[in-house]
This record gives sequence, C-alpha cells and structure tokens, in this order.
Amino acid sequence: MGAFDVINYFHRKDSRFNRITLGFESPNFIKWRVSDIFLVAVFVVVFFITPKLKPFHRQFTLDDTTIQHPFAERETVNVIELFIYSTVTPIIITFVTALILTAPKYKIYNTYVATLGLFLSVLITSVVTDISKNWIGRLRPDFLARCEPDKEAPRNQLVSIEVCTTSDMHRLEDGFRTTPSGHSSISFAGLFYLTLFLLGQTQAWNTKTGSLRTVVCFIPFMVAAWIALSRTQDYRHHFVDVFIGSCLGLVIGSWQYFRLFPWIGHKKSYSNLIIVEEEEEEEFKDDSNYTRLTDSSNV
Repeated sequence: MGAFDVINYFHRKDSRFNRITLGFESPNFIKWRVSDIFLVAVFVVVFFITPKLKPFHRQFTLDDTTIQHPFAERETVNVIELFIYSTVTPIIITFVTALILTAPKYKIYNTYVATLGLFLSVLITSVVTDISKNWIGRLRPDFLARCEPDKEAPRNQLVSIEVCTTSDMHRLEDGFRTTPSGHSSISFAGLFYLTLFLLGQTQAWNTKTGSLRTVVCFIPFMVAAWIALSRTQDYRHHFVDVFIGSCLGLVIGSWQYFRLFPWIGHKKSYSNLIIVEEEEEEEFKDDSNYTRLTDSSNV
C-alpha cells in the first residue's frame, strides 16, 4: 500500500467518523454518559493527589499588613461542613426533586443525569482549585501567624520561608494556598448548579409563575455567597481570592448544567437535552408524516 493509498484510506475513514460519538455508536454509551463516569474516576484519583503536592513558596515581607491577621482556630464553615453544604445537601435535593417532578418514563434517567452533573461540577472545580492554589502560591491573610518568623529577620525586605520557625509544616504550607478560595469555588460549583437545576425543574422563569418560586430557587446561591464571604471574616482569604474562586465555581457549575439541560427559560427546561432532542425528532417525524398524508389526500 503506497502513501497515496494510506491517505485515501484515512480520508474515507474520517468521512464516516462521527465526531460527536467518537466512534462509540452504542446508544446506551451515549445516553448513560459512560465517558462522564470515566472522567469521574480520573478526577477522583487526581483529587486525592493534588492536596499532597507542595505549593510554590512565594517571597514576602514581614511588614506587609495584608498577611498580619490572626489565625482563626475555629472557622465559620470548616471543610466537613463545606462538603455537607455544597455537595451532600445539593445531591440529596437534586435526587429527590428529580424523582418527584420527572415523568415516570424518564424518572430514573433524569435523576441519574442531574446527579452526575452536580457531582462532576464539584469534583472538577475542586481539582482545578487545588492545582491553581499550588501554582500561584499566594500568601493567606494569616500567613505570618502560621509562619512565626524569626525575631531577627529583616522586616523591610523580601524574605523566604527560611525565616519561619513554626514546627507545624502542614499549617505553614497551607498558608501559601490562598488563591483561589476553595470554599468559594466549591460552594458555587455545587450550590449554583442546584439553583439552576431548581429554576429549570420548577420552570420559575415562566411568565405565568410568581416571584416567590424564583426567590426560593436562589436560596442555594445565597448560601454559597455566605460561605464565600465567611472566608474573609476568618482571615483565610483576601477578597480577590473569594472573587476568583466564586467565578471559577460559577463557570464550571454553569458549564456542567447547560451541558446536560436546556436554558432555564426553555419550554422543556425540566428535561435533559438528550430527551428534548429525542422528543423534538419524534415531533418532526409526526409533522412530516402528517404533511405527506395531507398532500396525498389532496391529490
């Protein structure tokens, strides 16, 4: 086989290649989003690896007032509470809402897709946040309290981690992980996804529904904002860290939701996109058949 024949072979193969399914033509593979399950498995592994990586040790000055805040022994929202508020609770609400409001025909499938999207949103956000924290290496507002710098160290010039005398290296290393705020990104990834899901399931943006429904749907969003702002009150993050983290969670949460569900103002916002496309194809076929029957009767 010559070079020209090889090129023609791949050209013919490419012409038959489905760029959406990537060669996996099984309806169940696509419908049940098996590739997303694989992605979950990959990100779970990365999720447990990234916290063990060392952050970049950025230089600092001892007279920098932005890193002189006290270390809060008790956080307003600790890591376990964050997990409960931003992941466990939204998954339960999503699961129950989908089971109650979805038509019997699609009840299990819609519940599965909605829950999978939420889990992916939080998981991807968490991994991206942890990697970003280590790369950026910016200092937390309470860094000097973690560092316990040597009293003989110069105060008006750049110094490194070498001036720190603390024996708690885990706390010190974590002091270089302020940007972006993990509490902010994860809370918005889970709770804003939940807000969008509730808006879609209840059709809150329909002109015939009242404002109360929309307000209730935005409660998760407000909880996410409270969690994010609490990080500045605990002096764990600067305001810019919270802003960047919140934007990250909003973007990934929105991406995951609208990858699976139509716009919240859509007439079928309560159904996932695959079902919507299937129903639209069936409606189109029915309309086409009706048109052909009408045309034949007029002949």
